[in-house]
Amino acid sequence: MKGFPMTVLGPVSANALGVTYAHEHLLVKPQLEDEKYVDYTLDSVEKTTEEVEFFKAAGGETIVEMTPIHYGRDVAGYAEISKRTGVHIICCTGYHKKLFMPPWFSEKTDEALYKILMNDIGGMDGMRIRPGVIKAGTSLNEIAPEESRAIEAVARVHLETGIPISTHCERGTMGDEQVKRFKALGVDPAHILLGHIDSSLDVEYACRLCEMGANICIDHIGRERADRDAFRVGMIATLVSRGYGGQVFLSGDMGKKNYLQAYGGTPGLRYILTDLKSALLEKISISDFERITIENPRRFFSGE
Repeated sequence: MKGFPMTVLGPVSANALGVTYAHEHLLVKPQLEDEKYVDYTLDSVEKTTEEVEFFKAAGGETIVEMTPIHYGRDVAGYAEISKRTGVHIICCTGYHKKLFMPPWFSEKTDEALYKILMNDIGGMDGMRIRPGVIKAGTSLNEIAPEESRAIEAVARVHLETGIPISTHCERGTMGDEQVKRFKALGVDPAHILLGHIDSSLDVEYACRLCEMGANICIDHIGRERADRDAFRVGMIATLVSRGYGGQVFLSGDMGKKNYLQAYGGTPGLRYILTDLKSALLEKISISDFERITIENPRRFFSGE
């Protein structure tokens, strides 16, 4: 419903979103049998609720949960966390990069892949909870054939429903190619949010993506705290100074136990609204910060 972002508890006024993190994982379990993914498993509603309360106490109001199909999505859990905390949660449908795609993906026809997403939009996992964003992902320095098919399905669903698209760019790569693919399929780049762009460590690349008309997510914040995330602070300041502040979003993508305080990690979801905000306000104005954390998400997730 255009103008009313879809949360796990139903549509809300765009103005209700407030301070928004655009790319997080609250309950997630990568569905691969590999020891390294144990730390990427967040499976406690109680602990995640505690972490979301920390976010709320710091001024946070909305979290966009980007766990897609076959990555341990728990829409009932997200709804419970939202009910307990009063924080809006927007969750997603869509497909991840090739590594995390369902084992049945390649066996499905293009029409079937599209219908799976459309079924989610009617209600995910057999529930009445609906997604507010659609995910697509690509691998490091390439778009695999499977990922290209997923992009086609996501573009088709977006064009039919108006639900915005948020992507996974492995280590920040392939953002420009994603935009080109989506544009060729008829998608306006203004409805695309490219994820993990700061991981490329390339400010000029980030500016070029904005010049292409897309939005970018600076979302690996909190991993370089020794210098107060100096590179990312500088990247954001440069983007703002060059006139791209209206296309920048923030998040931490803290889908690991050792990033979240409630699970015994650090810096936690509050970090962006405390330490990073303090460092940013030495470079940009409070109105710039509010544009990035409030106005941009309100526009994007309401489909304006």
